[in-house]
Amino acid sequence: MNISYKFFNINNLEYKFNPEIASKDNFSETYHFNLNSTTVKANRANEIAVIELKIDVKTELEGSKEEFRSLSFDFNYAYKIEDFEKLSDDKIHDFVIQYGFENAISAVKDFIKNITSIDYQPTINIDIPKFPMDKPKRLS
Repeated sequence: MNISYKFFNINNLEYKFNPEIASKDNFSETYHFNLNSTTVKANRANEIAVIELKIDVKTELEGSKEEFRSLSFDFNYAYKIEDFEKLSDDKIHDFVIQYGFENAISAVKDFIKNITSIDYQPTINIDIPKFPMDKPKRLS
């Protein structure tokens, strides 16, 4: 059984920053990265599996307790799986979590960097934990 990247899409994107907070040339920005939910779905009609991640990032500048920037979005990452039609939904779920989760999280990191590079603030570079990560467990 093999897995390969098919496509990704972003929904419910919201990015804002507070220009009222004074920024210096050399400031330290602290981020809070939250993975609010992880869902894996098998789409039988299109023979793909989709991992859906709900992401929330908030930052503060050094010396300020106010929120400086916030970014939230739903990240959907689709995979094509060899022998998809022969696999149960549970096997697909387990396979995507085992072999696709880390790939999707790395893509989230790149997306955050790209989105936060569109304003005149420094990009937000999220540290990804070492691999293999502790993966979400199925709630059955």
